[in-house]
This record gives sequence, structure tokens and C-alpha cells, in this order.
Amino acid sequence: MSVSNNPNAIAMYMAGNVTQADPAQIIVLLYEGAIYRIGQAIQEIEKQNTLASGIAIYRALAIIGELRKSLNLEEGGEIARNLDRLYLHMHEELVKGHLAKQAQPLERVRTLLTDLNSSWRQVAVQVKTIIDAGTGAPPPPAMPAGLSAYAQPDTAPRLALKA
Repeated sequence: MSVSNNPNAIAMYMAGNVTQADPAQIIVLLYEGAIYRIGQAIQEIEKQNTLASGIAIYRALAIIGELRKSLNLEEGGEIARNLDRLYLHMHEELVKGHLAKQAQPLERVRTLLTDLNSSWRQVAVQVKTIIDAGTGAPPPPAMPAGLSAYAQPDTAPRLALKA
């Protein structure tokens, strides 16, 4: 059985990725998870499988909810407030698409998440460069720009998402 077909192997791989990831990498992993779940939901809507699309949307909503809860609105400034509004908009669009059984709102959210993921991948590279060049400690909240929008590891809520 290949790793891609073995849910336990995938879960173990992802657990390893998360436990060794810095905050920017975790955000990238969450975006990728939400994008994947929305893709599943779109496929199921096209097959008219309401139950399966609903489950995929629920899982995407859970990820977006965790991203939203992890925002540091007090210290994250305008970036955190804008992300909060954007995540709320995504939530509304996903619910709208599910209720209407239409893929278009889901496509819009997937596009937004793909754009954000691209940006956060760049941030993750910057953070890794800083960590690799330094002592291995996570960067301070202001480096690089945008990372301070999220709570730092010692204050971040624990994520409990199912694969």
C-alpha cells in the first residue's frame, strides 16, 4: 500500500511536519489543508453528493476557524484585522456555496486561499532563512512582516484538526 493511500501514514507524516514546523510553515499547512478540502467539496458538488460536499466544507470551515482564532488582533494591527475580515468572508462564502449547492463561491474562496498560501510560502522561506542563520529560535514577532498577525507559539491555541 502506498503512503498516499494509507490514512495512518499520511497522519503520521503530517504530525511530523506540524511538530517540526515554525508558525509560518503551520499557516502554510493549514492553507493547503483548506484548499484541498474545498477542492474535494467542489468535486462532490459537481457529483451532486451533498453529504460528502458538506463534510469537506465543514473541514475547510474548521481550518479557517482555527486560522481566525489564532490571529493576534491586539498586536497584529491592520494585517490581523484584514485577515480576520477575510476569513469571515470566506466562511460566509463557503456556507453560501453549500446551501445553494453551487461551486462558484467555493472557487472564489479557493482562489483567495491559494493567493494567501503563495504569500505565506514566501514568508515561511524568510522565517526558515532567519532560523537557519541564527540560533534556531523562532523569529521575533515583527520579523518578517505579517507573522505578528498570528499569536506566537507560546500563546497560540492548540490546533485539533482531523485529516
